[in-house]
Amino acid sequence: MNTRMLWTKEKEIEFFKQARNFVTSEQLFYLSDNNQYYAYWPKSYRGKKSTLQSRNSLIGNFTEKYSVDLLQEFANSINCYAVQSVICNEIGLTPNSPADIVFCHSK
Repeated sequence: MNTRMLWTKEKEIEFFKQARNFVTSEQLFYLSDNNQYYAYWPKSYRGKKSTLQSRNSLIGNFTEKYSVDLLQEFANSINCYAVQSVICNEIGLTPNSPADIVFCHSK
């Protein structure tokens, strides 16, 4: 089995580059009082700070997809698939509350 890094600075940069293709800068970055964009608030920043709810779902989806890709080799080794956003009404995984990632015998 291959060894892979769980998360790297390069993967984080990849997230921001991909997200820039379909969301605005205001949805993705924090805007400071002097109109500078930040991926994260610097520790030294003393101005007004906000939380980007729009970015939370983007990060969630990106990391779930990344996790599925990361776990796929292991899933295959146990004759399963790693699958994202699974709905299974029998166990309470509804369209409003799907599982983030599961191991399944079929896709």
